[in-house]
Amino acid sequence: MKSIFSTTLIFAALALPGMAMAQPQPNPVAPAAKLKSPEVSSDSKVTFRLAAPKATTVLLEGSWLGAIDLPMTKDDQGVWSTTVGPLSPQLYGYWFIVDGVRVNDPSNSETERDGSRYNTMVMVPGPAADLWTFKDVPHGTLEQIWYPSPTLKMDQRRMYVYLPVGYQTDTTKKYPVLYLLHGGGGDEDAWTVMGRATIIMDNLIASGKALPMIVVMPNGNATQNVSQGFGYGPIPSAQQVVAPEPNPVLGGVAAPPRQTAGSPPQAYAGSYPESLVKDVIPFVEKTYRVVPDKAHRAIAGLSMGGGQTIMATNNNPDTFAYIGVFSSGVADASDPAFLSALDTIKKDGIKFYWTGSGDIDQAHDRTVALEAALTAKGFPTSYKMIPGRHYWFLWRDFLGDYASLIFKK
Repeated sequence: MKSIFSTTLIFAALALPGMAMAQPQPNPVAPAAKLKSPEVSSDSKVTFRLAAPKATTVLLEGSWLGAIDLPMTKDDQGVWSTTVGPLSPQLYGYWFIVDGVRVNDPSNSETERDGSRYNTMVMVPGPAADLWTFKDVPHGTLEQIWYPSPTLKMDQRRMYVYLPVGYQTDTTKKYPVLYLLHGGGGDEDAWTVMGRATIIMDNLIASGKALPMIVVMPNGNATQNVSQGFGYGPIPSAQQVVAPEPNPVLGGVAAPPRQTAGSPPQAYAGSYPESLVKDVIPFVEKTYRVVPDKAHRAIAGLSMGGGQTIMATNNNPDTFAYIGVFSSGVADASDPAFLSALDTIKKDGIKFYWTGSGDIDQAHDRTVALEAALTAKGFPTSYKMIPGRHYWFLWRDFLGDYASLIFKK
């Protein structure tokens, strides 16, 4: 009876005069639909193609070093192409500049969201990219959850929460928690899309390199209640945060020089780091099955999130047993107030304080200065430096190292 009634309604609706009907979707442009782009060869060279027969100039831009205004050539079918590499195994973003207009690759459905910007992406496979390669292993669950933030005077803010395999099936087990903070221009979506955090955690846990843990990824922009680009709020957004360019040029040099200049100091009261401790942590410990003590809490952040990590831990020395700072530090590591805060953290007891940066990272010197201060104070610490600039190539690697360490000591 239900099936007959539903069918009758459908035919009745079709018969109504003036009824708006769904329009057929246009077919994709034939040349683009047949193109293979990007194409990764066995020697890690990558060929990019774009059907744009009426274009006069097409350039390729990407997130690997040197990928700035790379010229593409047009064949007699109007297809532009270029081959680059070999590229190191990694996840790269890229886009085209067509007669001065930035466009994504219409032949590639794989995209990454970087704040207010979307890029198409390509994975160059290999051992070095193994950690963030999607594999046939048990997968955890990612939740998008809303919580109140009285500190920031917002009734609802959104954060992402990764729950490891087994969380839903064993309802008696409690877990440690990693609070993972993004950088400037990012939001609560950054660590899952750009950082591949859920894939990294799945792979680490499946291989036994990391203990099962909950990973909380909040929005560190104090004026935002939710990341933009999901159709929430006013359109266009009044809260849009512009992500920094992934491959900046300073003085004609592809990689930025090391910089020591820092952001202006921020007051702790009413700040996002204060809301993290006062709003986020209590909500997580009320909502999820966690072990609610210092020994089972870790925090880490990249760039801006690294600065927020320092502020949160310096002002709450009794909250986190593990601290990770990726590509960040302080403007003056000899500042007496900063050194006094480190003394308090050490006195209160800390398991490990992890730091890392790239060799051409704009935050290199600040991270090194932070590590030197930690070493001088006798902290259990380590510093990791790998080739690279201030970008996700570093931070995916750092998350793998840090998550493999925490909650084991």
